[in-house]
Amino acid sequence: MPFLHVFKRVAAKLLPRRLRTAAKSAAFRFSEALTEAGGMGRASTLRIRNFDGFEMAYRPGTVDEIVLMESFSHDIFFSAVPEYEPSETDIILDVGAHIGTFAVLAASKVPRGAVHAIEACQNTFDYLRINTALNRMNNLHAYHLALSNQRGDCTLFHDAENWGHSVVHQLSASSETVESITLKDFFEENGIDKCNFVKFNCEGAEFPILLGSSSDLLRRIGAMLVLYHNDLWTANPKDELIAHLQASGFTCVIRNQTENRGWIVALQRSL
Repeated sequence: MPFLHVFKRVAAKLLPRRLRTAAKSAAFRFSEALTEAGGMGRASTLRIRNFDGFEMAYRPGTVDEIVLMESFSHDIFFSAVPEYEPSETDIILDVGAHIGTFAVLAASKVPRGAVHAIEACQNTFDYLRINTALNRMNNLHAYHLALSNQRGDCTLFHDAENWGHSVVHQLSASSETVESITLKDFFEENGIDKCNFVKFNCEGAEFPILLGSSSDLLRRIGAMLVLYHNDLWTANPKDELIAHLQASGFTCVIRNQTENRGWIVALQRSL
């Protein structure tokens, strides 16, 4: 997805109306500068900078820079679920962790708990591992995996940029093979009896992952933020996913909704 389009989409979600025009103008100037430097989709030399006290490795001139703009003091994920407040001993699962911005922030909030960060793309996963080490997050565990509704190998289709890759929808001719397991298997293999919070940002795979999970398993999760992508997964509408979550004990609300995408905030009623 072109940088300018992505920036406009982010601005539309996060900025007051009176600031959007200025943001779009700045995005256009920034996009032109990046194009002259080699383009937003081209991976460049690794760079490390401090962001709000966190040391982060990233790929300059790529959408990593947009992700970093939405992280730490400008985090868009915890702020989307004000009903959930992390405690020191919480267990958090990050599905679609990218380079680890949310996972690192989450790990800082649960120093006596644990964060399990899952990333399917090998190159991006390497940055997740680097950022885990840079920030000395002993409670942050990184996994090169894809979650799905079955175990085995699957194809991860690459998007044009270094985010947005999907295991359920072909986006380009470029791809890689990655190990896939179910949410149930992941919980069992990592000794997770209860998970306080899960963030799903996995480009359509949220549907088979959650619809393929039993209500008994889902009741072990306290809260979820599910970024659904009905343009990438068309076999089930979002209403079917919400109905399954409600049948599993969650109260659900939708935020940041567009035609085919949105953010489902699911809160377990029994916890």
